[in-house]
Amino acid sequence: MAALKSAVETGGSGDGAAAAALGSRLDTLETTLNALETKVATLPQDGAGAAAEDVARLAGRIDTIEKAVNAAGAQTVDAEGRIAALEKSLADIAEKVEAQADQPRIALAIAASALKAAVDRGGSFASEVETFAAVAPESPELADLRALAKEGVPSRADLLAAAPDAAIAMIAAADPVDENAGIFERLLASAGTLVKVRPIGVVEGDGVDAIVARMEAALKAGDLSRALAEYETLPEGSKAAGATFADQIRLRQKAEELVDRALAGALKA
Repeated sequence: MAALKSAVETGGSGDGAAAAALGSRLDTLETTLNALETKVATLPQDGAGAAAEDVARLAGRIDTIEKAVNAAGAQTVDAEGRIAALEKSLADIAEKVEAQADQPRIALAIAASALKAAVDRGGSFASEVETFAAVAPESPELADLRALAKEGVPSRADLLAAAPDAAIAMIAAADPVDENAGIFERLLASAGTLVKVRPIGVVEGDGVDAIVARMEAALKAGDLSRALAEYETLPEGSKAAGATFADQIRLRQKAEELVDRALAGALKA
């Protein structure tokens, strides 16, 4: 490249300004080519091959032009046309290299989005976790995600479907049947539980029925944290009756938080 630049600058055309301009363009070509060679070296092996071949072909074309310019006495007009073609080729190769450099980031974002969709769907999401792990093996969320993936997590729809039965159980536990009650009293209490009217929505009060109503309303609004905060204010008997349901909410919340962090990390990569 240095020889080509010298040939242009000292060529027989006599046009010093034109020769100097060509020399500047050759400097830019050389700098860009060196930068591309460095970037290609950092690409993954499966994506670097084609780009490396393009860069090598471009370097070969530059050598060819150097020989032609030397043989022709560095005719400025001919050199200018050839350099313009080289500049276009270099720009095309640079675009291809950038596209290849973006491929890992795109694959990571796609895998993270698929993982989020699987968790939103509910159930097991082991295959989506492993797909994500293949493109983000260093993700700090992987261990916890794998722990949740096999058994799966309830969807938000699953939680809403289970909420009424859990609510009835928690309210009933606040007024348990006397252990010494007879069969008739137990049946009567059980029937009363089934037909008991309970409040719905965001209602005031510290009673179990009001707390459970707010808990269910929070779930419908998609606020898992608020639902759990309401649960924690229940008396121990009601909390015990709703413990399994609360655990399902926590499981859902943990999965969503892990996936959100994984997706945020993927988008920052």
